[in-house]
Amino acid sequence: MCKLLRDNQIKNFLTRQELEDYLNFRKMHDKWFASPIQSMKIIAGTGTPENFKATTKTLVPLDGIKECFEEGTNLFLEFYIDVNGQQKRGVIPVRDTAINSILARARLSGFSLVNNEEEPGVAVLDDSIKAQIITDCLKLYTAQAKVLYRDEEISAVHSGQYAVLTESDIIASFEETMKKDFSDLEFISADVSHRYFKANYDLHCEEVEEDIQMMLSEIGENADSVKVKVTVFSSDIGTAAVHILTYIDVDGMSIVFGKPKAIKHIGKRTADDIKKEVGKLLSLFKACPEDFKRLGEIQIHNPGGCLRSIAKEMHLPKKLTLDIASVLDDTKPECTAYEIYWHLNEIGAAAEKNITDGFRIMTIKETIAECLKLDFKKFDRDFLWARGEKEEE
Repeated sequence: MCKLLRDNQIKNFLTRQELEDYLNFRKMHDKWFASPIQSMKIIAGTGTPENFKATTKTLVPLDGIKECFEEGTNLFLEFYIDVNGQQKRGVIPVRDTAINSILARARLSGFSLVNNEEEPGVAVLDDSIKAQIITDCLKLYTAQAKVLYRDEEISAVHSGQYAVLTESDIIASFEETMKKDFSDLEFISADVSHRYFKANYDLHCEEVEEDIQMMLSEIGENADSVKVKVTVFSSDIGTAAVHILTYIDVDGMSIVFGKPKAIKHIGKRTADDIKKEVGKLLSLFKACPEDFKRLGEIQIHNPGGCLRSIAKEMHLPKKLTLDIASVLDDTKPECTAYEIYWHLNEIGAAAEKNITDGFRIMTIKETIAECLKLDFKKFDRDFLWARGEKEEE
């Protein structure tokens, strides 16, 4: 019931109890194994599932082998763990989320090792050759790795320094600390996938919301509704960190602000490290009105050029930026830096609609939040991307 049925499935939760039930299920069923990298081997699926099962002596059911053959990576990880002084062997299907971390353990990188789509002039590397290359490089390293087994497949193979922070512990620490300053903290929704976990909260802090609303009025930006909110983003693969992103909802538009906080899953990190960072959020919200007021007092004489220039400097998606900047060129001969920041956040909103990669969306929003402290006048100039310059999503 709680298992994610597909590797690319995103499970949405609208109640805190449903989320808690799922996270407890995941915490109970996830397995972390310590295994020497040198003894690992990548095996490509060949022949029939029946022959593969007999040859490798894997305990994986035939249906699981067949699914990996036909719908998955067609790669399996052979690894060894110590159980009461005895070496136990496992051969488990590799989920696509584990590929990058496995390559990292082998100190490998390269397009051909991750590419699975044939294009004109570009062939796909045979799985058996790919498996042998990775295996040969894994043999070079004697360190231990931490292997994540989730929903019957290998989801990640991290370094031995990786700190395991479960989503249930992350959320419990976050909520416990937040409620000390924001007693009316309310869970809004959450998304869970094999790639990431994201939870959204409404703070219901009238004092901060009224200060922001008053400040917006002072700079001529009247708002009927202002809500302060927080998103907690984490992953056991990819970024391998807990991200905390603060934002305000102004009449339905999400405006990120404040330096994003990231607690990496490394070393001796514990839930206490999350509590320390979360405890700093109140001061961040209180500084928000002054930051926005500063932007509201800066006049920008080339809005479209300013937006394009900042986006280029901060590596924001070119296509999404150009769509918004073209509207500015046609409608606003002048505006304030606050309005430019507003339109930068429109890039974030467009990213949510046009980009499926949750990591990429979070990175874009964190980058936009960092723009709040920029010297906007420095970018107030006519600017166009060079013709033919690489365009992102």
